[in-house]
Amino acid sequence: MASINHIFNYRRSPLPVKIALPFILLFLALWTTGTFVLGEYFANVLDRKQREKAIDLASLVERDLEQKMQSLRRDARLLAVEPVITRHTAEGDRQALQKKLLPLKPILDADVIQILDTDRQVLLDTRTNAARSADLEGDILLNLLLTGSDFSTVVTGGDDASPIMVGTSPIKTQQGVVGGVVLGIALSDELLTQINRDIIEEILLLSDGQVVASTSEPSPQTLQWIESFYHDDSAATQLQQNNDYLTKVFSLDGADGEHFDVALLISRKPVQQAQRALWLVIMGISGLGLGLAAIAGYWIARKIAKPVQAITDTAKQVVEQENFSLQASADREDEIGALAEALNQLIAWVRQYTHDLELAGQTLEAKVESRTAELTSALAELKDAQSQLIQTEKMSSLGQMVAGIAHEINNPINFIQGNITPLKDYIQDLRDLLITYQSEYPEPTTGILAKQEEIDLEFVLEDSSKVLQSMKMGTQRVQDIVVSLRNYSRLDEAVVKDVDIHEGLESTLLILSHRLKYDVEVIKEYGSLPLVRCSPAQLNQVFTNIIANALDAMFEHDSDPKQLTIATRAGTSDQVQVSIRDTGPGMTPEVKDKIFNPFFTTKAVGKGTGLGLGICFKIIEHHRGRIEVNSQVGEGTEFLITLPIAALPTDVKGSAQTDITSAFAS
Repeated sequence: MASINHIFNYRRSPLPVKIALPFILLFLALWTTGTFVLGEYFANVLDRKQREKAIDLASLVERDLEQKMQSLRRDARLLAVEPVITRHTAEGDRQALQKKLLPLKPILDADVIQILDTDRQVLLDTRTNAARSADLEGDILLNLLLTGSDFSTVVTGGDDASPIMVGTSPIKTQQGVVGGVVLGIALSDELLTQINRDIIEEILLLSDGQVVASTSEPSPQTLQWIESFYHDDSAATQLQQNNDYLTKVFSLDGADGEHFDVALLISRKPVQQAQRALWLVIMGISGLGLGLAAIAGYWIARKIAKPVQAITDTAKQVVEQENFSLQASADREDEIGALAEALNQLIAWVRQYTHDLELAGQTLEAKVESRTAELTSALAELKDAQSQLIQTEKMSSLGQMVAGIAHEINNPINFIQGNITPLKDYIQDLRDLLITYQSEYPEPTTGILAKQEEIDLEFVLEDSSKVLQSMKMGTQRVQDIVVSLRNYSRLDEAVVKDVDIHEGLESTLLILSHRLKYDVEVIKEYGSLPLVRCSPAQLNQVFTNIIANALDAMFEHDSDPKQLTIATRAGTSDQVQVSIRDTGPGMTPEVKDKIFNPFFTTKAVGKGTGLGLGICFKIIEHHRGRIEVNSQVGEGTEFLITLPIAALPTDVKGSAQTDITSAFAS
């Protein structure tokens, strides 16, 4: 007992105890508090992560279902505007529709393909077993379809059958609606399992408290949750949690008033097990750490307290006074003495190193500044060289090949066009000869009359001139396209010349005409412009990249309307301006600040190598002009190009090859 009192009598305790005891007690209190705080924190983190996961996964499932409904509506619209389907529907030709659509069924990946006419007669109805009993001829569904509306909804599948997601589109002619297309996919166990392949959680489709489809056989806990869910009025708008599940529910509404709930159930067992394991680990580490800390603290304090304090005081004086002439007492022959000797040697080294560093620092600072400037310059040159290499070499072979193909097409077209006029004269001579025969021999034989009736001589004589005229128009059209290709590539002209900017814009629009025909309205507001001395091939590349990006933006976001406005005007100080404006989704400030960076892109992987605006910026800068962008989210984007009339000197050297990748992209 006396020994214990001696140990815990702080005033009479030895110096190691006085040093170690306060820190051990403080460490004990902080460690214990920290252990429980960290345990609660990480347990809450696990719960929060699981709740965030539930919300994200539910959003993912909801987005997948919405995308499938949009895909059905889009596919139905594509079928509805197909000329062959429109014609056969108007004619009520069931066999032709079946011959046309049955081969497309595997591609459409739909459980239902249905074509109806305006009399609500089913012209074509292909269904899988999953959609066999679905009522797709309801009044609400047909009224919406036959009034000319595109829509998607959910239709009940009938007794013991899965609901059907449907997308519809009316079939129209110039006379009006002649029918409609209905595509559907069954909301079955297989579809939910397919959506769930990356989530690996339980998904339920509920209707009036009954499980319509699920990714697995509902367990008793799942059935208990379903019963409680339909007794809680606010459950559908909340993230629910109980001992067994975290659940998130969203709704699907059908056209006939039917209501479906999609529930994502995430088991809480993994989190609960992880929390228990976390507490066990924390408590074990806490106990072990406290014991080791107490033992080590007391032992170290007892061993090093007194001699180390003397060495520490010497070190403090050296640091505080920067007096490197001080020395620690080294009269011991143990480790403390060796530590004192080492400290004395270290002080001597620091004194020498400090002196050397002061001298070296001055030299090193100058070298670092010089080297930094060299590296910065080299990096800028490397970026410029890299961008120029991509611009020059990327499509060199393709540009030469396009020019060669245009030249080769031009030869046979010239041959055909050159022979149309003589052929027309020959046919006219034959026609005159027939008329002469008819006037000289007004009473032809029976054989001649029969042959004349067989070949419909009057129609042949009348239609032959029309056929020749059509051939002439077709060859002229091909010739115009060839001329536009040659004008666009500019491979047979000088690098720099005086050109009409409007000619380059028209060539670019003709090259991209295969994309402009999909509901894109091109508005041309051309002003009176002088000729501009520039590299026409490089300017064509700028126009192509900007217009192709505008079309991509409008098509990817399904803008309505899709309008492309190209305006030109003569500016001040011998300048011209070209404005290219679209009705796309616009840009966020973050994207707008980066669009001219090399290799920057907003496109998904596999959908292009970039916006190409970095090259456009370099080309306009090379022409001593500037390119500006005005864009706001939801209000479209405008690119404004300003060029001096004498953009380039006549002796400039460079490549006139053009990156025409986007002009031939599908």
